[in-house]
Amino acid sequence: METVAVFFEKPVRTYGLMVREGHLVLNLECTAGQLAGLTAALSALEPPLRLISCSLLWEEELACLQVCLPGDQVPRLEQAAVHAGARLAGRGQASVVNLQGPHFGDRWGLASEALDGLGEAGVEPLCFLGVTHTLQLALAPDDSQAALEGLGERFTAPGGVNG
Repeated sequence: METVAVFFEKPVRTYGLMVREGHLVLNLECTAGQLAGLTAALSALEPPLRLISCSLLWEEELACLQVCLPGDQVPRLEQAAVHAGARLAGRGQASVVNLQGPHFGDRWGLASEALDGLGEAGVEPLCFLGVTHTLQLALAPDDSQAALEGLGERFTAPGGVNG
C-alpha cells in the first residue's frame, strides 16, 4: 500500500516578502579558458564577493555567465573579468526578492506559484533561482512594487504582512 500526501496552502506561508534594492545583474561572455581564469580570480578574492546568484549557459564556444550582486561588489567582479579576458555583454540595475520556507523544500509547485503571481502582475524576472528552501528573484527596480503585489496574492508573511 502506498500513501501519497498532497499539501495545498493558499496563500503559501513564507518567513517574509520584501525587496532589497541596489543590486546589479551583469552578463559576461568568455571562452572555456577565460572562464577558468575568471573562476580562479574570483576564488582568490579576499574578502569573497557577496554573490546573490550566478548562472552559466553555453552558446556554442562561449560561456554566458549571469551574475547578480550588490552594487558595491561590481567593480571587483569587473576587474576580475577584465583580467581573465571576459567580455561584459550587459549590465542592469536589479532589485531582489527572497521567499523562504517554512517547508519550501517539501512542497511542489512553489516556483510556478511565484511565476504565476509575477505574470499576473505583468512582471518578468531578470533571473529566478530556486534552491532547497528559497526562491530568489531579480527584477528591474521599476517592477518591485508590482512584483510584491503579484507575489502577495499567492504568498503571505507572518501576521499577513507583505512587503
